[in-house]
Amino acid sequence: MSTLTREELEAEILDFAKKYPVIQEYYFSLLFPDQEEVLDKYKKIIGKEFGDKGEILRYPIMKKAIKEFSVISNNKQHIAELMVFTVECGVDFTLSYGDIDSKFYHNIESVYQQALKYIVDNDLEDEFVERCYDLMAKSQHIGWGFGDGMMELYGDYLGHMNEEED
Repeated sequence: MSTLTREELEAEILDFAKKYPVIQEYYFSLLFPDQEEVLDKYKKIIGKEFGDKGEILRYPIMKKAIKEFSVISNNKQHIAELMVFTVECGVDFTLSYGDIDSKFYHNIESVYQQALKYIVDNDLEDEFVERCYDLMAKSQHIGWGFGDGMMELYGDYLGHMNEEED
């Protein structure tokens, strides 16, 4: 294998980035971590999955979007934002269209748990505790044990935040 000059290496990287948009997003997120353009793109991907009730919700697409964004972004707050946004979409979807099914609630609960763990592991509680509490509270009258699961998860990860306020 021949060695490349700096200019050749730069040209190769630029060519690679042109061929693979995810590489462009990675470098954009690396160079501009506070920009929300890439985050907004992934929010649109997830939001689209919560279209009309008659459509099939594609959970793998939502989970793939979160995973891809977590790989390309080094902004911990944006990563948590995308996860919390996904749960907000799920709760709002149910409140708009009525009860869905146990698979739906299991998937949304799973993302909620992932978000809560990520928030706690990265010391982001102050930024997200209110939204996570609101999600738990809004889910209390939703069926399939969803409200109970959301309350339990909130208590496990962020319940101490409410105790400190008392």
